[in-house]
Amino acid sequence: MNKFLTSLFLFFCFIQMSAQKVWLAPNNTGYAPVRTYNGATISNLIQVQIHANSSQGIQMQNWSLSYRVVGAITNWDAKSFPAEKLKFRFNNVGSNGVNDQGISPNSGNMGLNTNPMPFQYTNSYFVNNSPYSLQVVNRYFMMILGYDVIIDGGAYLQEYSSWNNYTVNLVIEIRNSKGELIDSKPVSFQMQIHPDDTPPKPAEEYMIMLDPLAKNVLLEFKTPADYANGVSKIYNRALSITSSTGYAVQVNSTNSDLTSTSNQRLPVNAINLSVKDNQSQSLMGNVGLSSSKQSIITSTAPAKTVRYFDLIYSTKAGDTRFFDRTQEQYSGTLIFSLIPQ
Repeated sequence: MNKFLTSLFLFFCFIQMSAQKVWLAPNNTGYAPVRTYNGATISNLIQVQIHANSSQGIQMQNWSLSYRVVGAITNWDAKSFPAEKLKFRFNNVGSNGVNDQGISPNSGNMGLNTNPMPFQYTNSYFVNNSPYSLQVVNRYFMMILGYDVIIDGGAYLQEYSSWNNYTVNLVIEIRNSKGELIDSKPVSFQMQIHPDDTPPKPAEEYMIMLDPLAKNVLLEFKTPADYANGVSKIYNRALSITSSTGYAVQVNSTNSDLTSTSNQRLPVNAINLSVKDNQSQSLMGNVGLSSSKQSIITSTAPAKTVRYFDLIYSTKAGDTRFFDRTQEQYSGTLIFSLIPQ
């Protein structure tokens, strides 16, 4: 009885396997060594075999082939390599003949993405809705897609340098024209990061930006108290700075006077500008505006992450230069400059 049951079970498995009409067989052809900070390109590291056997009836006139990273890319040192630094690039396609339309596959008629494709933890497509039909009637057809793996170069590799290999786990999936999953297979490869040359000097980065809400400053005199006490306006996080080195920020007006629509003039130095660090609230600079460049921030330390500064515009109490002015708007332009130190 046991022998009979075993034979029946094996027969059942054979019938199930033979019924599969389209299936994948991905494999690696080696491993990915990185010996230079320029990165590496491993030719044809991943090959994806697509098999079709009497595939009529499962809607394979159009199809999609996708991939995604599964799990963190780690090694025995517990380092986790960033997936986005890896990319696929199409290399070649081969087949055992033609499809039922008599066409040999190539990247063009298959609609393959031939640009470098970053590794991601969500589905990315080698091809989405390929017009190359994999619906074959009463026969067998197969093709092999070869993909290079690109490891981006850069100084970042120093952080991941190790003699212990990283394991990269992927899943390859094929879907029919209705988007139904037809087959899904895992594939993996080993990667060793150990550059032997000198890491490149990181690129210097400098950025100065004004918040859009702080680009139009409005100081209003509405009441007698405004003239007696002065007016002020605070713009929080108005100025943002990034700098790879120490830096200074300078400000200047394009003209020595503010002008009105009726061509009346008001000295720009009647307005003061104070700058505070948004996080610590320490005063960085306090100047009367001028057409000459004046430093409002000076730092010997770099700002490798964005630093934000508050800008406070104000007038002095009882400044007679604002008395007896016609009620109209005066305007001018300020320029903020970032100077690497």
